[in-house]
Formats: sequence, C-alpha cells, structure tokens
Amino acid sequence: MPLKSLGLASDVLVLRGQSTLEEHEDRFILRSPKEPDFWFGNTVIFKDALIDPDAQIAQFKADFPDAKHVTLQWDQTDMTSYKVKRGFSPLGYKVEPCDVLTLVDALKPAPAPDGIEIRPLKSDADWEQATELQGIIGIEGGNKATEYLPYIKTRMEVCRAQTKDGFGCWFGAFAGDELAGDLGIYADEVTARFQAVETRPSYRRRGICAALVTAGVEWAATHRPTSIPVIIAEADGDAGRIYRRCGFEAKEKLISAYRGPVG
Repeated sequence: MPLKSLGLASDVLVLRGQSTLEEHEDRFILRSPKEPDFWFGNTVIFKDALIDPDAQIAQFKADFPDAKHVTLQWDQTDMTSYKVKRGFSPLGYKVEPCDVLTLVDALKPAPAPDGIEIRPLKSDADWEQATELQGIIGIEGGNKATEYLPYIKTRMEVCRAQTKDGFGCWFGAFAGDELAGDLGIYADEVTARFQAVETRPSYRRRGICAALVTAGVEWAATHRPTSIPVIIAEADGDAGRIYRRCGFEAKEKLISAYRGPVG
C-alpha cells in the first residue's frame, strides 16, 4: 500500500538509499539508521486519522527503543491540527501543520537577479558554504547550535552523496564566490521534492528564492518529466507566497507531532 500523501511520499523519496520504509497494518515506520538524530527521518506514520497520544507515543518508543526523540505523522491529506494539538500539546509536543504545495499548471519562471549565478554545487568549497548557510538558517529558526550544527553537517554530507547518484541536484545562487542561497531537488517518476530552500539574510527580498525554484523545476522537467513538483511550506507565509507566485498551490495538509530530545 503506497503512502497517500504526496508530502510524505516525497519525504521518503528524499531519503532514498539512506532509509527504509516498513509497512504494518496500522502504520508505516520510516528509519534512517545512519542518522538517528534526524527526527523526521526516524518517524512513525499512522495510516488513519485516529489521535491517541498515549498509545501512539508508546508505539513510537516500541518501534524506536533507543531514540532520543519522538516524531509522529499521519498519512492523511486533509487533517486539521486542532485534535492533534489538544492531545499532544499538553504533553510538551510541538504540533506542526504544513501545507503541501504542488505545481498544477505551467511554471511562472523567475530569472536570476543581476549579479547572481544559479548553478549546481560542485566543489568542496561550494558544499561547505551550503552547510554553513543551512546552519545559519537553522539557528535563526530557533535550533540550538550545539545540537543543530553536527546534525546539519551529517545531513548535508548525505545530500551530497545522493546527488552523485543522479536522482537529485543541489543548486546554489552565487554572488561572485559567495553563496547567497541554495536548494535541493530530488525526483522520481511521481514526485519532484524541493528541500531546504534558503537565502542568506543579507540577500533576501531580491528574487533569489524564486530563481532557485525555477532552476529546480526546470531540472526536474528535464530529468523526470512525469513528476509532480512538491514543496512543503506554510502557504500564507513569506516563502509560501513566493512559491505561489511561481505557480504552486496548496493541495494537502500534513500534520506532525514531535518532541526531542526525550528520556
């Protein structure tokens, strides 16, 4: 039985070669053995919309007895966060609703701003800058440097290895030698999933994000022409508005509940 959600299916796509997806009667278990601290790479995905915090947390701990976190998701395309928050928020869990945006018609392309070159990452220096930028954005978003920087270093090493296999590409927006922004794109015959679309704070509001998305869609159209481009973001947030100007629309709601590290 395949995952119903394009968002979750594209999550699994991004982890191809690094993770396994086990199917059980009531749930899927996504495991990333080489990245035990990657919360959303080690998660239990329940098949129906039932919310039972005690039982579902216990199920995660049984499936991941050594994990320091708990991450739960639901393979539903139209869930609302109210019941999930009511059940999990009092237990100290963060409940995160995300919009799954897809490109339904033709891309509305955006050119690179003056002085910016969009190209795939190539050298060690390119990837070091991308890792640094992802760290900056993660800390800006509230993550602790001591926990997040080791995680993102490992995550980006995995991303680089995946691009060498040919099913993904990581683009950078360069102002001379400086990386102003970056994104990853992975595609199979069904979905083309964007990852980590970020812009350095000093280069924001110049159209770099839209230009990177344009490059990613064009790459997917060339390499996997049947795939549906997918971005997970808040549709009405700053990033979501950029994606919608490029032609993306919100098609699903993905709900996650997570907490970590836990004892």
